[in-house]
Amino acid sequence: MRRFPNFTPIFLSGHPRTPRSVLCLERARRSSSSSPSSRDDVDRSNPGAISDQEWDVRTGRAIYVLQQTLPDFFRIGLVSNVDPTRGPDLVYNVPSEQTETENIYSPKIRLTYTPPVALPSPFPRTLSIEGLPLYLASSVFIRHTMKTLYSDLRVELRKVVVQSRPLTLKSNEAGHSRSTREKNLFIGLRVLGTTRVSGGLGEWQIDSTYSFSPLTGLINLHTINSIQPAPHQAAYDALRASFSNVFGLGGSMQPGEARAVDSTKA
Repeated sequence: MRRFPNFTPIFLSGHPRTPRSVLCLERARRSSSSSPSSRDDVDRSNPGAISDQEWDVRTGRAIYVLQQTLPDFFRIGLVSNVDPTRGPDLVYNVPSEQTETENIYSPKIRLTYTPPVALPSPFPRTLSIEGLPLYLASSVFIRHTMKTLYSDLRVELRKVVVQSRPLTLKSNEAGHSRSTREKNLFIGLRVLGTTRVSGGLGEWQIDSTYSFSPLTGLINLHTINSIQPAPHQAAYDALRASFSNVFGLGGSMQPGEARAVDSTKA
């Protein structure tokens, strides 16, 4: 287990610069893509699988982006796309043909949260949404709602811990060996804001775990471990109503509906 110290973003508007750590990652990525030996650890039976070195580059890049941009969430929103040659690049709705831009999230990303007290029926015990469009939409809803109710919103990083296991070899049915990969990122946040109505201070502590796909190195699971104080049920109803209006879910999706996804294939 390695702990990353808190640090402030070093890419500033109008003064783009590439941190040394990101440059090293990108040099390693280019080297791995051209090295024959580095391609031997790619599981060719799974589309989208990448080498161990490229997997480390992707996961490291995602960790860097989250640590750098989450403190600015209420100012810039959720950053999902990055320019690997420049570090975090605040770009949205980028056409797929722009190969220089990469997403840190899996298209099948799943967000889950189990409230400390079970919600009344028909809400399930664990709330879950699946898919990148819904994940991004939820972040937009939270950001806009909080900015409507509170001013001077800010996010502070309380704790950032990378949890990983050493790469181990695993044989498949064909007798070929490949590496098994596992990495999670724990992030503890403190959110503060001033209530627009009363002027009182609001404060929440949010702990989350981000899990990476063993095949693609993209974030495929975001588990909200805890929110203190816990949201009121009205917040869940409002979120579902927002999704219904934006995506036309209507009656086809029950409140808090959970949809299963195989995280090993994301």
